[in-house]
Amino acid sequence: MRVHIRHVDGRTLVAKSDSNHWIPLDTGTAGGGTGAANDPFQLFVIACGGCTLVDVVDILRKGRKNPTRMELNVEAARAESVPKILRKLSFDYRVDGPDISVETVRRAVELSLTKYCSASLSLDRSIVFEVRITLNGEAHEPFTIARDIALFDR
Repeated sequence: MRVHIRHVDGRTLVAKSDSNHWIPLDTGTAGGGTGAANDPFQLFVIACGGCTLVDVVDILRKGRKNPTRMELNVEAARAESVPKILRKLSFDYRVDGPDISVETVRRAVELSLTKYCSASLSLDRSIVFEVRITLNGEAHEPFTIARDIALFDR
């Protein structure tokens, strides 16, 4: 994959990858930008969330489960000082659908975050992944995903 990024003005950029779709980027006003678009770190978190949600939907459908709603909220916790590296991602999956158990959703999430989601699996193993599942309006106890350092040996 190749990415092309072009400076527009100030802190505003546009980027495209092999898909040939342009994405605007900017920083907030505190960082010298206009706040007119997502900043690069926000896109990074969006990419991790999008990657895992696609996996979870696919895994559920392959198991013949058809969710009527799939949503994901992701919260990123960063270090206080520059370079403000990522410390924790909290994934809040919200799933509705008949005949779907929390164990089935949990397994799909675990498979995504330990085996399939290339975006999140590319992150340093020191970053904590916390997961909460709300199934058909019922919130379940949060859990953390064990992150395997051996993935980097592949």
